[in-house]
Amino acid sequence: MARTASGALLPGIVVDISAKEPMSAQLFNALRQQIKVGGIDPGIRMPSTRTLASDLGISRTTVATAYEQLKSEGYLIGKEKSGTFVTDVLPQALSLQNVASPELGPTDADLETDLAMRFDDNPLKPRERTSRTLPFNPGIPAVSEFPSQVWSRLMRPIVSQLAPSGIARCPAEGAIELREQVAGYLANSRGVVCSTDQILIVSGTRQALLLILLGLSNPGDCGWTEDPGYPGTSVSYNLFRVKPVPVPVDGEGLMVDEGIRLKRDAKFAYVTPARQAPLGHTMTIKRRVDLLNWAHETGGYILEDDYDGEYRFGGQPSPSLQSLDPDGRVFYFGTFSKTILPSLGIGYLVVPRRYIETFRSLLDAVSRPPSLATQLTTAEFIATGAFEGHIRKMRSLYIRRQNELSRVFENELGPLLETHVLNAGLHLLGYLQDGQDDRIVANKARSLGLFPRPLSDYTIDAKLRSGLLIGFSNMSEDSMPRASRVLRRAILESRNA
Repeated sequence: MARTASGALLPGIVVDISAKEPMSAQLFNALRQQIKVGGIDPGIRMPSTRTLASDLGISRTTVATAYEQLKSEGYLIGKEKSGTFVTDVLPQALSLQNVASPELGPTDADLETDLAMRFDDNPLKPRERTSRTLPFNPGIPAVSEFPSQVWSRLMRPIVSQLAPSGIARCPAEGAIELREQVAGYLANSRGVVCSTDQILIVSGTRQALLLILLGLSNPGDCGWTEDPGYPGTSVSYNLFRVKPVPVPVDGEGLMVDEGIRLKRDAKFAYVTPARQAPLGHTMTIKRRVDLLNWAHETGGYILEDDYDGEYRFGGQPSPSLQSLDPDGRVFYFGTFSKTILPSLGIGYLVVPRRYIETFRSLLDAVSRPPSLATQLTTAEFIATGAFEGHIRKMRSLYIRRQNELSRVFENELGPLLETHVLNAGLHLLGYLQDGQDDRIVANKARSLGLFPRPLSDYTIDAKLRSGLLIGFSNMSEDSMPRASRVLRRAILESRNA
């Protein structure tokens, strides 16, 4: 292959700016395919991001995003002061595909998948997540503000003592030290009434939801879900062949009367009463009582997700549904991903007393708990007061960043985006002008290195204005003007798409 001082001449690399697929994803797939088929030799130096961006007429951010993904999957490697190179030894899965031939049988790509029947009419959607902290991602906290030195100081003696203490395994329900701290924290901050035994340590909201459905649902059951609401609810329902029943929300939260009209005998009702996802409303006391009465009268279960409950920017939080539930109809769950670190993978599930042993056994059967060292460090983080101090600091920071981003949007975007500031959480809402497709705008923004989420991704039947969920928590104030100008470009370039 020909070589240049700036890196390899890349064959067959085409990026279509009019395609729905983000340009970074197009470039990643094209480069990976060329490496797989031998179009780009192992060990060869790749063009710089500047050079390739210039050759293809795209942004350096797009090229950098594709390069980072290729590095994470083992196709490229960065060498300090030398550049980016194709790895000499390609990933094992790639090697196996390369040796496949007609004589040896079909490649993996030629074989049909033989999945469970639950996927027949509920195909899994392509993943959209990224491990990188991109501007405007609505679900990422201020990772750079995490007190890592405090965390390291707490973790060091814990790790050093695990082996000498003879601890081999963590119980399926989680470390007792962490469950005790979570019980105390939830009682003080949310009014949750529970014993330590009722708390299970899980990896996060999605695992809590799947565990509940695994234990309680049967094919043909129905479950209310907020509309608009958390997209993972319908995905989880569908995996267990529970029919989602989209129930509208208004300024008071889930419209319980409408849920009863649509499907009174639904088995589940998933709600985010502390802060409705994604609109930010708090469920009123009347709606909470109405929902609890429905569960009591029908034998239904309420799945209470404490979505962004820690980050309220004014007023006192309303009591949790669980604290008002004398009948044990509420499963309460939350996560530390936005209050500590997303990468920790630690959440909690509070089960009614009569389900303690069943759900402990179920959890033991299907998964292992998060790292014991991480659990014990989290417990110390809470016990020493560092967690509470971090929350207070982040509330102040997020109020400042939300206000600043709103001001910047007004200056940089003007009438292109109507900004709605919420009283809690890590994102604000930006409504687009009539006729603009929020998915097209979001995809265009993604290709330019931003990660707002289209509001339409959160709807089923609801008819809402076209808009974006725009995160502000993971951005410094200094970076906001430039990111806003890039978003302006995405909005303008999407008008005729």
